[in-house]
Amino acid sequence: MRADALVFPGQGAQSPGMGAALVSQECSPELLDIAAAAGLDLRRLLVDGGVEELRPTQVAQPALFYTGVALLGVLREAGVRAEFAAGHSLGEYCALVAAGSLSPEAGMELVLRRAEAMALAPEGTMAAVLGLDAAQLERICAEVTGAGAVCVLANDNSPAQQVVSGTLAGVQEFGRRAREAGARKVVPLQVGGAFHSPLMAEPARRFAAAIAETRIADPEFPVAAGALGRLVSTAADVRRALEIQLESPVRWTATVLALGAAGAGRFIECGPGNTLGALIRRILPDPLVVQVASPAQARELGPAAPA
Repeated sequence: MRADALVFPGQGAQSPGMGAALVSQECSPELLDIAAAAGLDLRRLLVDGGVEELRPTQVAQPALFYTGVALLGVLREAGVRAEFAAGHSLGEYCALVAAGSLSPEAGMELVLRRAEAMALAPEGTMAAVLGLDAAQLERICAEVTGAGAVCVLANDNSPAQQVVSGTLAGVQEFGRRAREAGARKVVPLQVGGAFHSPLMAEPARRFAAAIAETRIADPEFPVAAGALGRLVSTAADVRRALEIQLESPVRWTATVLALGAAGAGRFIECGPGNTLGALIRRILPDPLVVQVASPAQARELGPAAPA
């Protein structure tokens, strides 16, 4: 059989109207109530929120978490039962709900606190890099950091796409050196801080208290931990991966390779956009990738067919 892996996108995948059908069909309303109690009107934002309204970390992260978990509920109603799950950064919280490690309600509470902590990140930025391998990128980052700025590998998204994170000066200097080394593109990202870098140490420390207070169970099936670049199957490993996630790079390439080696053959991307599916196709030789961005698409999807 071709095993199913559910994959969930992270911050940056949000788009206007992404949750309109889910909200109108009253999917997972308890999660919207939790956000409302925290002062966030996701019911309106998921239907009518524009690009700029959805961009802030405090909005984008709970909005994407709701969308992923609500789609998960519809998939379960349609009889889809996964054997693996993974998520890119924020998306990992949806993956943990899929595996039963977090309850949906605890997940939303945790994501709201995560977004609050990350919004307090010190000034910094990130940039996507095309055309350099990880070894070249890490060498340039080391040169920049050695010269007194901060720039580190933040996301290893695929063999051809990386993301760096650091101070504004560090990322700008990285861009100059990367172009000289042959990078095809260095694209600044519209983010609120130097996520997945050592500059996130203080937000990570603040958020650690929320993780410590949250009940986390052993996953019912393996979940890929991006900070570790491998599958995890115990509550202790899940907790550790979440504790270091904000400061650690997202090892997406290693994550996808681990899923493929474990037997995942059909990847169901739950959420807006197709970024993760495109990356998976660049990492694995012949994956089956399915996009599920609406309740209708979730209901049309049946159990995995034989390979």
